[in-house]
Amino acid sequence: MDTPTPVASGLDANTTAQLISNIKETKGWLKLLGILSIIAGALQAISIVGILVAWLPIWLGIILTQAAGKGNDFVERGNPADLVEYHSKMKTYFTILGILAIIALVCGGISLIIGLIVWLVGGIPALSF
Repeated sequence: MDTPTPVASGLDANTTAQLISNIKETKGWLKLLGILSIIAGALQAISIVGILVAWLPIWLGIILTQAAGKGNDFVERGNPADLVEYHSKMKTYFTILGILAIIALVCGGISLIIGLIVWLVGGIPALSF
């Protein structure tokens, strides 16, 4: 397997070697996490409530496995288009996770406020001290 030339990747030789090394070290983890995410989504889909959100981990798992594949393509061929696609997949993955984190924080904040209001009004007798 030949190391991509700096001309092929548009980077100097040291940067290209570091990039290839990093991708080689992470592509296996990306693939593993992608497959585990797909399995988790499939298991979620079995339940009645889980089927509503099961598509998210499946989609994220597919994105991770595709990113691992594009990273591997770049390592093997040194094609800059594969590197761009690898980073595009990773950008999509982290964008989706960021949006989900924001939604979770907002829902958690709203739940906390509603819980405090219910508690202060005395709506839950078991929690009154």
